[in-house]
Amino acid sequence: MKKRKNLKKLLNLCSLDYTNLTVKLGDLDMPYITCNTAPRIDYFATYSQPSTYFQTDCTCVSFFEYDSTFDGLYGLWNAIYYGIKELQEFYIERFQNVKFFTAPDYSKCGDVSEVENQHRQYRSRIVSIWLAMNLNAVVIPLISCANGIGMKYMLDGMEDCSAVVFNLKGPLGNPAQLIIFLESVKYTVDRLKKLKTIYVYAATPCDEKIYNLFQYAIDAGIEIIIPDNMLRTRNRILGGDKHGSN
Repeated sequence: MKKRKNLKKLLNLCSLDYTNLTVKLGDLDMPYITCNTAPRIDYFATYSQPSTYFQTDCTCVSFFEYDSTFDGLYGLWNAIYYGIKELQEFYIERFQNVKFFTAPDYSKCGDVSEVENQHRQYRSRIVSIWLAMNLNAVVIPLISCANGIGMKYMLDGMEDCSAVVFNLKGPLGNPAQLIIFLESVKYTVDRLKKLKTIYVYAATPCDEKIYNLFQYAIDAGIEIIIPDNMLRTRNRILGGDKHGSN
């Protein structure tokens, strides 16, 4: 047993500690994750602002920031991948008593090799499992893709989810991304047969704009929940949508 552990460390396969806790599905063997509860999340805190992690009783910690903010050299992924116990303990302490997370939003890009996007989804799955197992937290799976290719595998391993989250902040500021976003909403609604709730992270304070974009899901009987967040509050104070259209 000790020899096997040493070999795992030598081969940088420490993430197997978490992939081995679940099954793999789809052509890419994506780790299975699920969320079969729909907590009444009312605020999205961001990773970089620990002071807001307990803004309300139902605050959800999100990762909707630049990747370098939460995925640097000493980020949680590297702590898992290289089996750095001290660094993992740092994150356990950082997130102590946090009850709700979104899956990490490792950015996917339309102009990079698709294998990079695939690996970013894989990392998000493993970190989600780590958060759930080490913190006994609810992790809401993220729906994310950069193009039609990514859409084909983005739901692999999520077949039993009844709640998911979408990040609307980027697509509202980019017409090409918005087309992919709307297609991904429809694709998700059509294929996740158990889906009941969609959470939306958005900077715009205009609920009507958001509901319009999710009309297909609403027509299918899916509840749309738009928790507040710091950007949304700021844009509301600054005078509506003109200061923060996305």
